[in-house]
Amino acid sequence: MMTVNENRKQFEQWTLDYQNQKERADRLFSRISTFRILTFLIGAAGLIIGITEKEKSYATLLVIAGVLFLIGFVALVKWHSVVAERQEMLTEKWEVCRRYCNRFTDGWRKFEEKGTVYLREDDCVAADIDLLGENSLYQMISVCHTEKGKQTFADHLTTRYIEEAEREQRHAAIKELSGKPEFAVEFETAGRRMEAEKEKFDAEAFEDFCGDVAQGKLPVFAHILRFLLPICEIVSLVLFLTGTISYGYPLAGFLALLVISWLTKFMTDGIIQPVYYASTVSGEYEVMLSLIAEQAFQSEVLARMQQRAGGATGAVRAYHKLKAISQAYNISFNPLVHQILCGLFLWDYQLAAVVSRWKKTYGTQVAGCSDMIAELEDLMSFSVLGMVRETGEGQIDYTETEVHLEGTNLYHPLLLPDQAQGNDVTLGSGITIITGSNMSGKTTFLRTVAINLVLAYLGAPVCAETLKASYMRIFTSMRVKDDVAHGISTFYAEILRIKEMAVYRKEEKPMLCLIDEIFKGTNSADRIVGAKEVITKLAGSRCMTVVSTHDFELCSITDKNQTPAVNYHFQEYYEGDELRFDYKIRDGRCTTTNARAILRMAGFEV
Repeated sequence: MMTVNENRKQFEQWTLDYQNQKERADRLFSRISTFRILTFLIGAAGLIIGITEKEKSYATLLVIAGVLFLIGFVALVKWHSVVAERQEMLTEKWEVCRRYCNRFTDGWRKFEEKGTVYLREDDCVAADIDLLGENSLYQMISVCHTEKGKQTFADHLTTRYIEEAEREQRHAAIKELSGKPEFAVEFETAGRRMEAEKEKFDAEAFEDFCGDVAQGKLPVFAHILRFLLPICEIVSLVLFLTGTISYGYPLAGFLALLVISWLTKFMTDGIIQPVYYASTVSGEYEVMLSLIAEQAFQSEVLARMQQRAGGATGAVRAYHKLKAISQAYNISFNPLVHQILCGLFLWDYQLAAVVSRWKKTYGTQVAGCSDMIAELEDLMSFSVLGMVRETGEGQIDYTETEVHLEGTNLYHPLLLPDQAQGNDVTLGSGITIITGSNMSGKTTFLRTVAINLVLAYLGAPVCAETLKASYMRIFTSMRVKDDVAHGISTFYAEILRIKEMAVYRKEEKPMLCLIDEIFKGTNSADRIVGAKEVITKLAGSRCMTVVSTHDFELCSITDKNQTPAVNYHFQEYYEGDELRFDYKIRDGRCTTTNARAILRMAGFEV
C-alpha cells in the first residue's frame, strides 16, 4: 500500500495527465467537427453536380467522389461521437482526481454534497462532531453518486453502531480498498456519469420487478399468438407473391396483427418498459459491475461482490444483454418501421418474450444489484480516509465491563495534517475534567475522540497510530442552541441533552458522555452546583464522562464512591506579545487564563 505522500503525488499526476488528454481530445473534437462539415458539403456538392451534369465526361467521377465523401462523412460522425464520449470520460476522471487532490488540502470544504439532507434534528451527535452537514466528514470523504449509496453512507454515520462480526468484515474490505486508488478513480467516474441519468431510472422499482416472479411473464395465449399468427402472415404473403392467393389475405392478416398489437400494448409495455427504463443507466452499471468483476479482491465482502458481478449469469452479463434489448425497443420510436414489424411479426410480443427470458435468467442477479453498488460506495467512502490521511487501525473491545480508551497520536481527520496536533490519550471510566484557556483546543479534542471512535466502530481507519477502546454509545452536549419557537433557552436545551444521558445511564450499558463547557448558559454559582450534581450521577464503571470547563472548581470533583476526577489541560504560551497554542494535552489542571490577551488581539484595550 502506498503512503499518503505517494498517493498525493499519484493523484496530482493523474489530474495533470487527464487534463492534457482532455485538451488533446478537445482539439481533435474541434477538427473533426470542421472536417465533418466540409466532407458533407463536398460530398453533397459532388453528388448533386454529378447527377445534374450527367452528360459531362466527369459526371461519373463526381458522383463516385460525392458518394465516397458522404461515406467519409458518416465515418466522421461516428468518430465524432466516440471522441465526444472520450471527452466526457476524461472530464469526469479529471474531476474525480481533482477532488482527491482537494482532500489533501482544505479544498474539500467547497464540495457541494454535504449530507445535510440526512441530518436529523434529533441527532445531536452527528451535528456536534461534524459527521454530516457543512464542513463534515460526509462532505470530505463521500464518493457516493447513487441515491442509495448516499443514503447507506449517511445511515452508517447516523447509526454509528454495527455488530462485531460485520465490523471486522467491513474493516478488511475498507483496508483493501484504501490500497486501490486506480480502482477508486475508475469506479467513481462511472458513478458520476450514472448520476446524470438518475432521474430517468428508479433502481428500486426496477429491482422489485426483477425479483418478483409474478411480474414480467408473457401469458400462455400470447406465446401461442406470437408463433402462430406471424407464421400465418408470412405464409399468406409468400402465397400472394407466388400468385396463389390475392393480396387481400396478407393485407387482412397484416391489419389483424397490427390491431392485436395496439389492443394489447398495455400488456407488452408492462413487461418491456421496466427493463427499457433501466437501459438508460445500463452502460454505466455494466462498467461499474465490470470493474468489480475484474478485481482480484481478497476480503470476504468484496470477493462476494466480485463473484456475484462476474460469471455467465452474473450482473455484468445481465446488463450487457439489457443494452441489446433496449436497442431493439428503440425501434418503437420509428413509427413506420415499428408498425411494419408489428404487422408482420407481432414485434412487441417477440420483444416481451425476450424480456421475459432475460428476467428468468438474470432477474435474481440484478435484483439487489443497486444495494451492492451502494454498499461498495459506502465502503469506498470510508477508504478515502486511508488514502488522504496517515491512519492506523482501531481495536474495539466488546466484552470489557469497565469502559476505557487509549490512543496514540490521535488527531482530527478534518484538519490539515500539518496543522492537526496529535495527542496521546488515556481515558477510563468515571470523570475526566479538561480545563484550558480559550482557543487552546479543548472542544477540538472532544470532537477528535468522538469522530475517531465513530470511524473505529464502523470498521474505518482512524486518524491515530493506535486506538484501543471499548464499544460505547456516544452522547454529546456541544453545539447547544436555543429554540425560540418552542420557548427553550440554551440552558434548558443543554439540560435536555444531559437528561438523555442520565436516562441511558440507568440502563448500565457502556456509554461515553462528552460535555463541552457544561451549563455555560447560566450563572457561575448555579453552574458549578448543577455541574457537580450531574457529573457525579453520570459517573460509573460503564460510563466515561469527559467534561471541558473553565470552572476550576470542578477539578476537585469526586464520584459517588469518592473517586477523584482525572484532570487534563491545554495551555497557551507567548512569543513576545503574541499568544500561541501548541494544542498538546497535559496532565493536571490548568493554571492560566488568556481572556485579556484575546481581547487585546481583537483590538480591545484592557
